[in-house]
Amino acid sequence: MRNFLKPRRNPRWSSFSDEALAGHFRRYGEEGAIAELFGRYVHLVYGACRKYLPNKTVEEWRDLVMDVFERVLVHARESEIEAFNTWVFTITRNECFSRLREQERSSRYQQDWEYFEKSSAPVMENEGLLRLYQLEEPDAGQLLESALAKLEDKQRRCIELFFVEKKSYRQVAEATGFSLKQVKSYLQNAKRRLEKELGGPFQEREQTKL
Repeated sequence: MRNFLKPRRNPRWSSFSDEALAGHFRRYGEEGAIAELFGRYVHLVYGACRKYLPNKTVEEWRDLVMDVFERVLVHARESEIEAFNTWVFTITRNECFSRLREQERSSRYQQDWEYFEKSSAPVMENEGLLRLYQLEEPDAGQLLESALAKLEDKQRRCIELFFVEKKSYRQVAEATGFSLKQVKSYLQNAKRRLEKELGGPFQEREQTKL
């Protein structure tokens, strides 16, 4: 890790300003110029990643630093950069915020799913539906498609958004215009219907395997 944060630097580039290095790379494509910028900023970008995402691991921070510099590489090749230090920290911050939003979306979905399972059992205990989404067998998709076709449009839309696109209750409500109460009701009724449609065929398939 120490070598990652303090890479070897070529004395050739030491007299170049940040902007001159970026410009040299854009015009001539010499990767040594970008390597010098990496050496100058890697520890600062790493520190910013730790500040914005304190719950990540060392490996995740390192991967995030590399993602930031991959973006630097792409933009530096295509655009003239002024005030490189400000620019690279803007990229770092945006990348960190993007990861935070992704983390929050995942957390909200998990919370919604746990609430959904706890508040809806035993009606919601429908492993047939969830397994069918994951099965790779040829007729699994056909069974599910046939069952979904029997749902009301509003129910089917909520099921697809919640289970397939993994949106939260609130995101489903925003996408459909339904209230949260309506979303929960449509999901409950849809799963009850799907349990009826898929429970028998799925159980028979499981018994056949045994």
